[in-house]
Amino acid sequence: MKATVNAVLFKSKVLRNGESPVMIRVTRNRQSRYITLGITCPADLWDQAKGIPKTKHPLYKELTTTILKTKLAIQKELLTLTNEDQDFSLDRLTTLSHKAPVPVKVLGYFDQVIKQLTESGRIGYANIFRSTANSLRNFKDGKDFLFTDVNPSFLMKYEAWFLSRNVMFSSIFVFMRTFKTLVNYARKEGYVKPDFLPFKDFSFSKYRRVKTRKRSLTKAQVQAIAGFATKPGTSLFHAKNYFLFSYYCRGINFIDMALLKRSNVKAGRIQYSRRKTKELFTINLLKPAQEILDLYRPSITPSEDGYIFPILRIDFHISPVQIDNRIDKVNRQVNSSLKEIGKQLGIEEKLTTYVARHSFATVLKREGISIAIISELMGHDSEQTTRIYLQGFGDDLLDEATQSVIW
Repeated sequence: MKATVNAVLFKSKVLRNGESPVMIRVTRNRQSRYITLGITCPADLWDQAKGIPKTKHPLYKELTTTILKTKLAIQKELLTLTNEDQDFSLDRLTTLSHKAPVPVKVLGYFDQVIKQLTESGRIGYANIFRSTANSLRNFKDGKDFLFTDVNPSFLMKYEAWFLSRNVMFSSIFVFMRTFKTLVNYARKEGYVKPDFLPFKDFSFSKYRRVKTRKRSLTKAQVQAIAGFATKPGTSLFHAKNYFLFSYYCRGINFIDMALLKRSNVKAGRIQYSRRKTKELFTINLLKPAQEILDLYRPSITPSEDGYIFPILRIDFHISPVQIDNRIDKVNRQVNSSLKEIGKQLGIEEKLTTYVARHSFATVLKREGISIAIISELMGHDSEQTTRIYLQGFGDDLLDEATQSVIW
């Protein structure tokens, strides 16, 4: 009996991207075998009668070519088996293990990765991929494109596009690095060939060598902020306290500060894992930092899960997206208030929550604290290098050094 070869869409199975897998079904003597192509298609873009995607599918040509080539390869093998043995079994069909290369477009794949990162709670990383995808979308005037379009010439034009818009080198570095990461993901998942290496000769070193100016304050300026009078409960009141608390606690990031709970404060110390690096920190609470905590103590939820600062609510901000969106919103509000404080105090530097982190490091350096201990905190090519230096010293020495930031 002659075998039939058809492409079918498994509508009963819906994948994470909302699409269903396309399979090649080979039927002979009422027995069927299925060949995985690694292709997916939305149900509304599949032509059931023709066994191919509809013409309006953005990858119509690529997917149709893959399906037809696979069907042709199977039919040739079936013909060979028929000539060799009229009563062969489908188990002898070696093409069953075949998996065709999957043509995908770059921006579409970006959307898949962003969705996966968001669902896994990696909101910050997802936002970086989203920003990179948006830059590519603008560069290509909103048109999607294939990975095969990405080559050294493409990257050179993409880089020149950034430079023509006076984008900071640090931002170009992040966009390019993220794009390269996406290409690596695509290679690992089989969407591009193993030898697809468009970034092989692209130089990132020129961006790493550029040192951006780090904004920081003097001890006197920080002292002026500490003495700045604010009305309790106002936006200026909270902005001042958040800035100073970060400064007194070794430049703790705003997101880590927002996530601090009662359970993180034990025996005069704060213990927490940094959100970005997952590293564990244990910090002695300086007297002014403890005084800031005392200001918020009455409003802290009694349970150990209660947040220290009134930025997040355990009964309202539950999902990773809700938490990150709330922190981002409050951070913008705090930076706006810090700008007003700086204006009233005559501080020329643009105040932000991150300036507290830089100020902590530079004040210690100006106080003569060993470079080996501080490692200039923000001056290394990577933050991990700084942490390696700091991990080499005990808490007692670090506690003593931290005392230098107060007066």
